[in-house]
Amino acid sequence: MPAPSLTHLMDEDTVDKIASQVRLSGSYLLFMTASGVLASVALLSDSVPILIGSMIVAPLMPPLALAPFALVARRRGEAGRGLRVALVGLALAFAAAWATTALMSALGVVASDAVLLSQPLLQERVHPGWWSMAAAVAAGLAGTVAQASEKTDTLIGTVAALALVPAVGASAIAVYVGAAEPALGGLLLLGMNVGLIVGMGIVALLVSAG
Repeated sequence: MPAPSLTHLMDEDTVDKIASQVRLSGSYLLFMTASGVLASVALLSDSVPILIGSMIVAPLMPPLALAPFALVARRRGEAGRGLRVALVGLALAFAAAWATTALMSALGVVASDAVLLSQPLLQERVHPGWWSMAAAVAAGLAGTVAQASEKTDTLIGTVAALALVPAVGASAIAVYVGAAEPALGGLLLLGMNVGLIVGMGIVALLVSAG
């Protein structure tokens, strides 16, 4: 008797449930906009509590979790849709962070371009490093297991946002200032973290199916 395929080891109902949560709804777009505003305010003011708030409101876990679930279940179309929804949300957060930075500068809330780039919280998020990658690995593992167990509370989603939203905000601020190297560093960190979250999600599913 042939061994069951990996597709059969996956719970198709789980994939369908996650897929049903992933759409470009008004609430999703609003929350991602808010996360971008909060991220920029946090990085400009060097406020850890506000940065945590930007992570809490970002509903990134369902679209990012859909990618590994759908890939393992051989539903590539759904995987692509999950990534597109996540990237649209991140792009919207980027635009909101850029606009917030521009507004704060116009109002004189931040004094100069030098100040914009000197905040410690911002500096940490425009240089890819081992700490941020470790957070992305944890996000991929925890988020995938949480989705499979239907434990989709806000704190689990914060793990994914931890690896993504601050990098988006930092990149937006660097782009506003015209600092190419920090902007590219933040975007590189963002791309690496998305890849790690999805990749570790696949690993978690393969291990659980083995």
